[in-house]
Amino acid sequence: MLGLLLKITALVIAAQFGVRFLAWLFRRQQRVFYLSPMRQFKMVFWSLLSFWLGGSMLGLLLRNQTDTPLEKGIAIALGSVLFLFALPTLLVHVQYWRHERENALELEKETNAALLLQPSGRYLLDQRSVREMVETQTPSRRFFWSSYRYLTLTLTDGRQVKITSLLLDLDQLKALWPRVPYQTRTKWVCFL
Repeated sequence: MLGLLLKITALVIAAQFGVRFLAWLFRRQQRVFYLSPMRQFKMVFWSLLSFWLGGSMLGLLLRNQTDTPLEKGIAIALGSVLFLFALPTLLVHVQYWRHERENALELEKETNAALLLQPSGRYLLDQRSVREMVETQTPSRRFFWSSYRYLTLTLTDGRQVKITSLLLDLDQLKALWPRVPYQTRTKWVCFL
């Protein structure tokens, strides 16, 4: 069983380099953002891998083997920890996907404006129409779910619009309006 754990560790290390290479290969400057499969894959990959590894380790206990109590204890502990790390990320990913699945955002860097298309309406966002930006993020950058954050834009007419990191890198959007008041909020897991 310990040999299997070493093989799984090698697979995780190889997968990390593979995902970084694919992200680098398909990276390009975009003007129109929508839910792209590559961005979703990049954000949810580690959670899915963790979920699968946790299930594999706990599944090893179901087979009739001659595992020692130490090996069973390691499999239970690692499987449970991997599930506990993967579950919040998968829940946040599904929630962000449901929020952004019909949205599109077009950035106009020349005019510092953005056009947000949502089922509830069209929003032309610029320096004058955005009164305040509040970014909600996690306090730590070490967890799987730390890349999931969202930006709440308060418009001058009082409406609020939420844009998640699943749609685009939020730093690109914040850079359009450097004079708009900006605040950060922290949550342990950034549910909408």
